[in-house]
Amino acid sequence: MKRIWLVLIIILSLNLLVGCNDVTQETEKEKSNDVNQGKVVPINNPADYFPLAKGSFWEYEGDGNEYASFNRKVLFTKGNLAQISEDNGGTVITRIIEAADNGIKLVYFEPESYNPNNMLETAFVSNNDTILIKGPIQVGTNWTDNDGAKEIVAVDAQVDTPIGKFDNCIKIKTKSIEEVIYRYYKKDIGMVKQEFISGDTTITSTLKKYKIE
Repeated sequence: MKRIWLVLIIILSLNLLVGCNDVTQETEKEKSNDVNQGKVVPINNPADYFPLAKGSFWEYEGDGNEYASFNRKVLFTKGNLAQISEDNGGTVITRIIEAADNGIKLVYFEPESYNPNNMLETAFVSNNDTILIKGPIQVGTNWTDNDGAKEIVAVDAQVDTPIGKFDNCIKIKTKSIEEVIYRYYKKDIGMVKQEFISGDTTITSTLKKYKIE
């Protein structure tokens, strides 16, 4: 149980399918015509699934562990960086997230951070390099980092939450030696559910309240 608690603390801290590579010139012309006629061709970036506006917050209902419930808030932003505070009742964590068109990356992590200052205005030293979401947003996109092997396994997942059903969520699987984690993200909202599975133990965190600025 102690190991599960530690892993849970870490994991808490811690877009539409694109076409085939050999797109024909005719298809490209059709897309161009659609744009010229005022029709927007939707292409989702990883940043679409991880809103980082200052003041945005999310609250999650937990099941399976006392620390599975937590809240997350964007405290400060600067350029493509956002400083986030997370409180799960056991500790308060500071994370700094870097957003780019090709990925969302965790670049700084600090537990026991109860009175965080605005680190984006100082020369903070990155201590992490974990990719949370990687593009292109399509089934099969995969990568590996310190968390384990990750892959987008669905882009049309449905997730039931206390505040309703979310359709067309992306589902990211993280596989390590002893556990599997599934995270579900909804465009323009963020993470709506997280499932941690280790043997017979399942711990979930499900969105029950949020506000996007």
